[in-house]
Formats: sequence, C-alpha cells, structure tokens
Amino acid sequence: MTPQILIVDDEPFMLRLIETSLKKGGFELTACRSGEQALDLIGQRIPALVILDLMMPGMDGLATLRKMKEMPGCQQVPVIMLTAKGHKLTQESAEAGGANVFLTKPFSPTQLLSEVRRLLATPPTARNP
Repeated sequence: MTPQILIVDDEPFMLRLIETSLKKGGFELTACRSGEQALDLIGQRIPALVILDLMMPGMDGLATLRKMKEMPGCQQVPVIMLTAKGHKLTQESAEAGGANVFLTKPFSPTQLLSEVRRLLATPPTARNP
C-alpha cells in the first residue's frame, strides 16, 4: 500500500513545490490549506506522515499539531514542520508538540524527500527527536 502524505500549507506555490518534490517518491499526496481542514481530513483517514506549515491564518501549525496528536491513532504519525522563521524557541515548541523534523523555508526539495523517506522507514518508537 502506498503511504499517504498530508501536506498542509496556505501558500499555493509551496503546496505545488512540495507535491512536485514528493511525486518522485511515489507517495499518495493529499493537500489542504488550513489547520482546520487538515484535522477534518485526518479524522477521515490517518495519513502515514504530515507536512505542516507553521504560519497559517486561523489555526497555526503548532495548534494543529497539538490537536492532531490528541486524536486517536495519531500519536505516532510523523510530522515535518515547515516555517519561514527558524527561531530556536519555535523549533523547540514544535518538537515538544510532537514534530519529528523542523525545516526552515526555503528548504531543499531533495532534503524534504530524504526526510520523508527516512521517517517512513523508521519504526514509530525511534522517531521522536
């Protein structure tokens, strides 16, 4: 079964860039533009991995991450957090909330694909930062 990846970013250009980068990996991709929409989609089908933007209107990435990790079956879902702000405090908050990887925009599409492959190949018990 092909791993499903949920991409959550409010910027259409960034969604396209991430989708283009990950299509090479043969993943099933679902994209949405808000934290609220992401939680609705996760409630319907738990993804194998989530790529989550930090700065979004409405519910930001940290709030989305916290709510997602409270949902049944989602505690072990790996999360890659993306942000244009690489502050150490923000990174620590994301990791404390359950993010496995923190990438600062602009990021290398090759690095993103590499991190996705690594997280999906890592047993859930070994994923926590």
